[in-house]
This record gives sequence, C-alpha cells and structure tokens, in this order.
Amino acid sequence: MIRHFFTKQFFGFLAVGGLAAFLHWLSRIILNMWMSFSSAVIVAYAVGISVAFILNSFFVFPKSSKPKRKQARDFVMVNLAFLPVVWGASIVFERGLRSIGVMYSQALAHGIAVAIPMFATFLIYKFFAFKDAEYERK
Repeated sequence: MIRHFFTKQFFGFLAVGGLAAFLHWLSRIILNMWMSFSSAVIVAYAVGISVAFILNSFFVFPKSSKPKRKQARDFVMVNLAFLPVVWGASIVFERGLRSIGVMYSQALAHGIAVAIPMFATFLIYKFFAFKDAEYERK
C-alpha cells in the first residue's frame, strides 16, 4: 500500500489537493463574514470538493474510463463521509487553539483539519471513485 504514495500520481494529487484545500480554506474565511465558523466550514467544504473533483478527474486520474457522472457520485460519497471528520476536527482544534491563546485559531484549526483525510482519500479515490471501469469487469 505504501508504494502508492511514492508515485507521480500521488504527488499530482497533493498539488491538486493543496489547491483545492487552499480554496476551501479561503472560501471559509470569506463565508465566515456572513455565517458562523461552524456553518462556513460546511459550506466551504462544497467549494473544496467541487474544485478537487474537477482537477482530480482531469489531472490525477485522467485515464479512468468510468463515466464522469459515476466518478462524481462516488467522489461526493467519499467526501461526504469525511465531512464530519473535517468539521469536527475544525471545531475541536479551534477551541483548543483559542483556549491556549493562539492568534488566528480558526484559520489554523481549519487548515489542519482539511489536511487530515489526505492519505485515506487518495487511496479511496484511486481504487473507488476513479477506478477504471475496464478493471471492474475483469
């Protein structure tokens, strides 16, 4: 399993994921002007997964012959499963950082939380969401 993390594909995933995570994080900051931190994390999550799906499907997993509609469905299912992890970690880390007096506790906590599912999602995307349809029939 470790061998999958030392590939060009994984490093592409990190680059794409980094950009999607940054946009997720930045949109949370902007949304936080109109809604609570907790709500902004959830809404920004949709921004992040939208960007992540588009970039992953074109740059990281372009050889998948699985129909885009099924890729999108599976990608959203995976990300919905990780939403409670990212949301919960954001809330817990923010409270913890704030309690010890860390400045910008929301930004830091959210940034850490967005990175948590990175390794697991790569494998799930590779072998589930973007799995080659031809491989499934064998």
